[in-house]
Amino acid sequence: MNGSGSALISTSRRIGNGQDISAGEQAKSICALLIDNQIMSNKYRPRSNHKNRNGNRIRNENVDGNAKQGQASKLKLDTMQVRKLLAASLDALDVGLEIWDEKDRLVLYNEKINQLQVGFHTPENIGKNFENLLRANLSRQLIKIDNTSEEEWLAKRLAIRGKHREPILQELADDRWTNTYETRTPENYLVVAWVDVTELVRKGRVLEAINRELAHQSTTDGLTGLANRRRFDEVLASERHASNRIATPISLLMIDIDYFKKYNDYYGHSAGDECLRRVANVLDQCVRRTGDLVARYGGEEFVILLPGSDLIRACEIAQKCLDLIQSEAIPHATSPICDRVSLSLGIACLSPDADLEGDLLLNAADAALYRAKSKGRACFELAAQSDWKESKHHVKNHQIENDFNTFISISHVSETL
Repeated sequence: MNGSGSALISTSRRIGNGQDISAGEQAKSICALLIDNQIMSNKYRPRSNHKNRNGNRIRNENVDGNAKQGQASKLKLDTMQVRKLLAASLDALDVGLEIWDEKDRLVLYNEKINQLQVGFHTPENIGKNFENLLRANLSRQLIKIDNTSEEEWLAKRLAIRGKHREPILQELADDRWTNTYETRTPENYLVVAWVDVTELVRKGRVLEAINRELAHQSTTDGLTGLANRRRFDEVLASERHASNRIATPISLLMIDIDYFKKYNDYYGHSAGDECLRRVANVLDQCVRRTGDLVARYGGEEFVILLPGSDLIRACEIAQKCLDLIQSEAIPHATSPICDRVSLSLGIACLSPDADLEGDLLLNAADAALYRAKSKGRACFELAAQSDWKESKHHVKNHQIENDFNTFISISHVSETL
């Protein structure tokens, strides 16, 4: 018995020092000690060493009464001492422990459980069924469940009871988290070890938030808050692939602030930064459909990607950009064409059957933007057939030529500027 106590204390130290031994294995070792002692105390019967003439052992009732009583007293004392040692050792562990019998009734728990969750178990719970205790703790809101009904959660939890080989991550009501490990003994007792992982979960949340922020920063333009060039390139590649898969067009607007260098030279770089922010806000107001992307392409250049949009919608968005920037009325005293900030835009559209890469869409929109600047700025132009190059398979985008012929008449120069 003293050997059992020493083994238990040794197990406790291993748990406290965090050595390489799983909570499930720790629980199993501890449970073996507890169950062995319980079974030993229940099954032990004093035996007489006296034999009759035939060599058969004489029955206990023939043993001297005083000797029998002495053995029983010693057994009782030894068993009480071992149980006290086990109970004290269990309460000293930094791991919560529960033991349930073969009928899933609570046999034992240690104090660590109530340190993790105040009032989770009381002495009155001993002998009660797991499901009943679980329902009681759910009604007391000591266990948190999300995105499911209480009955559905309870059914799933009972279905894996004693069968779950991996630790079960459980959120307690006071924003604490535990991993619970379940293991069965040869006597079909179930031992559950509670390991406090609250700090790990909280640190994990902080790291996740930091990673999300870093990911956001890596794809966001710091000045305007729009998507940056990197994000635009990623989305363009993804949407081009989707366009081929689901057979929808994709349109692109390339936008430039007219005479922005003159603006910067006259008003200063701080005012130039503010101008870029205001233009970004205007462009962001021009699109509302899910999937549309406004990005700062570089310097004073912006792009608007319109997945699933044909030339008609692209031209409507372009005209809206021209109208809203005029309403914004940002002064530009050194502009040769107007006394306020204006925009030039180039538009290109890829039909779903076009065997062309996304880079060619960019090239075509850029060529259209150059033509808009050449024609006096403050307007938008559509990509002409000459703006497109043949793909590596030498298949031309005939649909673009048809679209261009259909919509070239709506190329527009704002007459109100």
